[in-house]
Amino acid sequence: MQTNTYLISVRPNWASAFFLDRNPKSIELRKGSFGACLKPGDRIAIYATLPTAEVLGIVKVVKRESLAVDRLWRASEQGQLAKVSRVQFDAYYNNQELGIGVWVTAPELLPSPIALSRIRQNFGQRWQPPQQIMQLTDAQIMALNIDR
Repeated sequence: MQTNTYLISVRPNWASAFFLDRNPKSIELRKGSFGACLKPGDRIAIYATLPTAEVLGIVKVVKRESLAVDRLWRASEQGQLAKVSRVQFDAYYNNQELGIGVWVTAPELLPSPIALSRIRQNFGQRWQPPQQIMQLTDAQIMALNIDR
């Protein structure tokens, strides 16, 4: 089966949580139709937003599910797998009936993070990190040297 590589933007504290040595973050919580294209085995490059502005590493998709918010809270083991508190979870999903959970595994921290300036050297100076998610082309994957 063809696997794809995507890039997502994540706030720095949650981005780095994917790569903790012990008990890393294993669910990315999102809203709407986020990641409808994701399949098990796909790879996601994690871009930490400003002030970090770097691709930190890669994770592998286990599954993506759309769940009622209360079920998502339970599925995330009361936020432990997503590294969020109940207050953060409730604030994020305020007035939402459904939430998206993307379960990931095999976190691989890059030997050195890829800075936004370096990405723009390869992708063009006007390139902006995705608001949600973007599929990377083979050329982009090779330019970032994340084609393992």
